[in-house]
Amino acid sequence: MDESIRGHRHRLRQRFLTHGFEGFHDYEVLELLLTYAMARIDVKPLAKRLLARFGTLAGVFDASLVELQQVQGIGAGGALFLSLIRQVEVRYLASDLPGRNVFDRPERVMAYLRLLVQGRSMECFGAIFTDQQHRLISARILFEGTVDRTAVYPRNLLKQALELDARGLILFHNHPGGTACASAEDMALTRRLADACVPLDMTVLDHFLIADNEVLSFREHGWF
Repeated sequence: MDESIRGHRHRLRQRFLTHGFEGFHDYEVLELLLTYAMARIDVKPLAKRLLARFGTLAGVFDASLVELQQVQGIGAGGALFLSLIRQVEVRYLASDLPGRNVFDRPERVMAYLRLLVQGRSMECFGAIFTDQQHRLISARILFEGTVDRTAVYPRNLLKQALELDARGLILFHNHPGGTACASAEDMALTRRLADACVPLDMTVLDHFLIADNEVLSFREHGWF
């Protein structure tokens, strides 16, 4: 490796060790990460190409392996490394939720859901299942559909809830197009599922809509 590249990498790492990412440009964040995946080349131009292609750090980390590998110089190893970043964060958040009251850490629940569905080009629908004390049992994507529609089967959803002995449900779905408003169909479905839960001694606690970087509560917005 060229000594100038080695020296630059060392300075990046020392900056991070001293101040974290304070003062870092986004391309320098990518550059630092890529030094651990690509040992012998100058990765600054590559970091800048990634940002030029995907716009933001979130865009880079949400990109698929196929999309990442289309960027000149990234290679299979670099693309795999970057795709791991988002997946690790999803697992990190998920590991901190089971057994905890979902209302004690609403920001973590929302962050988890955002990461879980972000980057999906098709609409999906799922549920967080909780016990009587609103402690999380499981969170699952249950149905996947097209760009703007998902067929939701209440029978299958309730079957999952009964198998988990759940007492509370937080529904969630995404709008891949980024429309941050529940549709009339979304609200009608929520009411229908809430009504179906009552005779089974279960309660729909909320419904979250994920649109781009926003996670919106149906209850807070008066949609439920």
